[in-house]
Amino acid sequence: MTESRKTEAGSEDYERVICQIKGVLGARLVTDTGGNISEIHIMAVSGRSPKQIVRDVESAILVQLGVAVDHKKISIVQVEAPALPGEVAEDRAMYMTTNCRLHLISINLFTRGPEAEATVEVEVGSGGGGTVYQGHACGPNAPEHSLRLVAAATVNALAKYCGSNWSLALEDLAWVEVAHRRAALCALLLATSLGSEYLVGVTLVEGDERQAAARAVLQALACRFCNQGI
Repeated sequence: MTESRKTEAGSEDYERVICQIKGVLGARLVTDTGGNISEIHIMAVSGRSPKQIVRDVESAILVQLGVAVDHKKISIVQVEAPALPGEVAEDRAMYMTTNCRLHLISINLFTRGPEAEATVEVEVGSGGGGTVYQGHACGPNAPEHSLRLVAAATVNALAKYCGSNWSLALEDLAWVEVAHRRAALCALLLATSLGSEYLVGVTLVEGDERQAAARAVLQALACRFCNQGI
């Protein structure tokens, strides 16, 4: 089985997508003379099933790059997460956390003449009794902009949870067709003392596009840091 179609994506695009997956430390592609993928080598921390990582890699590449990759081409090597000294070790502990759960509590959109404000409440916890963070975003009172305001308010709520350890920003919110259904796709930029990376979340629309926009943001963070659903 080979890739379903060729794309203009380069090796760095595949590696970027793969490195967004929880537990992945690094990735390297091997291509043939025609530019087709022949091998994908991944280094990941121990604690996750290699089969699950492979499934995540297949799904992430299919959703973000539109390419179906043969799972037989993917090899996983697992290592213990290295112990790092001082502040970097503390950041790494937060960076690799796997005990959080994100709940969307409420979404409100207010309009005042030419301006609109979105307010989103998110609960962050490990199974009940979590902390609720409220985020806000203001912008033009225009239907085509309201969903982006909801996503931005969700990011603002999560940024309050992150505090000074992370810097989180909404890069893009797009709407795509997946399996003949409409879905919200968001891209976040996360920066820590260890560097920066893009996180991507996708959520199918279940009647309310505002909820889909907010849940796509939560999905982007949950897929990278959490071991439970939203």
